[in-house]
Amino acid sequence: MGFVKGTSGNPKGRPKMSDDEKEQREEFKALLRNATVPALQAIIEISQNKCSKDRFNACKYILDRCFGTNAVFFGENAEDIVEPVIIRVMPYHKEDENKDEDWGEEDSDEEWED
Repeated sequence: MGFVKGTSGNPKGRPKMSDDEKEQREEFKALLRNATVPALQAIIEISQNKCSKDRFNACKYILDRCFGTNAVFFGENAEDIVEPVIIRVMPYHKEDENKDEDWGEEDSDEEWED
C-alpha cells in the first residue's frame, strides 16, 4: 500500500492512555523532578574535576543548556562583538605550583628520547 495524498497515515491518532498509565507517567515525572538537583550537582562536579575524562562533555552540557546549542556570541553591530576567550593549556604539577614556566621544546626532547 503506497502513500495516498490527502489521507492520514494514522487516522485514529495516538491511542489514549488508561488511568493507570497516566498515573505511572505522573509518578515517573515526579521521580525525575526530584532527581534534577542532584543530577545537576553531579554534572557540575564532573565539570570541575580536572582529571575527569568526561569534563569536556559536562562543560558542553552546561553551556548548551544555558545558552542553547546553536548560540551565536557575535552581535549584528561592531560594538556588540565580544572578544573571543583564549584558553592556554599548561602543565600543572604540585612541585611546579610557584614556578611560572612554559612548555618548551627542550622539555619535549628529554621526555621522548628512546
